[in-house]
Amino acid sequence: MTTVPTDEQVEREQLEAERDFMLRSLDDLEAEREAGGIDEESYRRLHDDYTARAAAAIRALRDGVDARPNAPPLPWRRRLLVGGVIAGFALVAAVSLAAALGARLPGQTASGNSQAEPSGAGMGDRRAELEAVVEENPDDVAARLALARFLEADGDLVGALEQYDAVTALDPDNADALAQGGRVLYITATQIAGSAEAVDLVNEARTRLDAAVAADPDDADARYFRAVLLAQERFDDAQAVADAQRYLVLAPDGQFAEPARRLLADLGADVPGGTAPPTTTT
Repeated sequence: MTTVPTDEQVEREQLEAERDFMLRSLDDLEAEREAGGIDEESYRRLHDDYTARAAAAIRALRDGVDARPNAPPLPWRRRLLVGGVIAGFALVAAVSLAAALGARLPGQTASGNSQAEPSGAGMGDRRAELEAVVEENPDDVAARLALARFLEADGDLVGALEQYDAVTALDPDNADALAQGGRVLYITATQIAGSAEAVDLVNEARTRLDAAVAADPDDADARYFRAVLLAQERFDDAQAVADAQRYLVLAPDGQFAEPARRLLADLGADVPGGTAPPTTTT
């Protein structure tokens, strides 16, 4: 007979998962600092954040009372907004597919056709071509990013994430791979919300998005992706506002411009009119 876990058991598992994840993240952060892969300001900010989140989970487990700040229930308008914004993350797949299909392979012209003969490749052939380029040039970051975008657009999130991970292994400060990988992880987390696995995925997504912004504070997509996660999870509304505002300064006509404006409106924040808003964190 299958035993259904109680709400208390589920909550404890989620707290344990968050505690373990944050402790691992602190270890990884120390290793990154020792390797010289992160500046002191970013290290201190992330270290303080991870320590506070780990401590809150540990206290909740020890005392049997979750003393972490409780997020108020989302009003219906915000529920609709955030749901639409997260769904909008999937729109990246369409853009990614166009980019992957248009990416030039070695020996091709700007139109994507082979200089020797027209390619005429369909979706399956294009995937095979992209995979062949990566196999022949495993250190080619651009080729791996093109393959990742194609795989995601084709519904293969696991394969896409593997390519984003391979890029960050080659280039730990690649903001694009960090941001896109974080977005994919968060999409996955929303699909299994309420599980211990979702907690791990949300935390990992946030870690990657923090790293993406630290690597390139002017990466517009990283700013927007982090704004959505922070607002949806009620982690930090102030930083979500700052990130959404910064996105609109960096990409006022970007593909996420309208969702960013709606997010700001829902949070009761101003939409920047062309000048950079003051921010306290990066």
